[in-house]
Amino acid sequence: MILSTHAMVGAALGSFLPANPAAALALGFGSHFVLDAIPHWDYPIRSSSLSLRIDAPAQLDRALLLDVMILGADALLGMLAAVLFFGSPENQWAILLGASGAMLPDPLQVVHARFPHGPLRMLQRFHGWIHADKRISKPFPLGVASQLILVAVVVWLTETAHDGVFNTAVATFFTTVQGRG
Repeated sequence: MILSTHAMVGAALGSFLPANPAAALALGFGSHFVLDAIPHWDYPIRSSSLSLRIDAPAQLDRALLLDVMILGADALLGMLAAVLFFGSPENQWAILLGASGAMLPDPLQVVHARFPHGPLRMLQRFHGWIHADKRISKPFPLGVASQLILVAVVVWLTETAHDGVFNTAVATFFTTVQGRG
């Protein structure tokens, strides 16, 4: 799954725990593995062939910079969408921590690759074990569409569970933005 999909699911779960942001973080973290067990599409990470050994010098090249920009934009889009769809003053920390927790296992893979004998070893083994063997190979339309549909279903289920509160919040946001224009 892409980071923004993970963020939206983690934020949706966090929306149910406004009084306990730490639990939202943990639940978001766990949701990452559930989503990774589903066959899905991921965009390619071009710099993944770079050596991440402890003694290897860090190399800044075009592939790494492009990957950082794509990953950063993906994570930022996920966080912004999470706040837009689920955020309110009462649950903002639970939303942000749920979304962050849901994205966290992927950057931890990079840390593990750099320090393979460290404490993340068991987590990485679990992540590799749970990750779906089958992948959606065609990004357009199936790969992207499947994740958009998943996010739409999660938003709809969350909104339904919260009695349509989020729909009202999104409508208010767009009415406010249009009024300022």
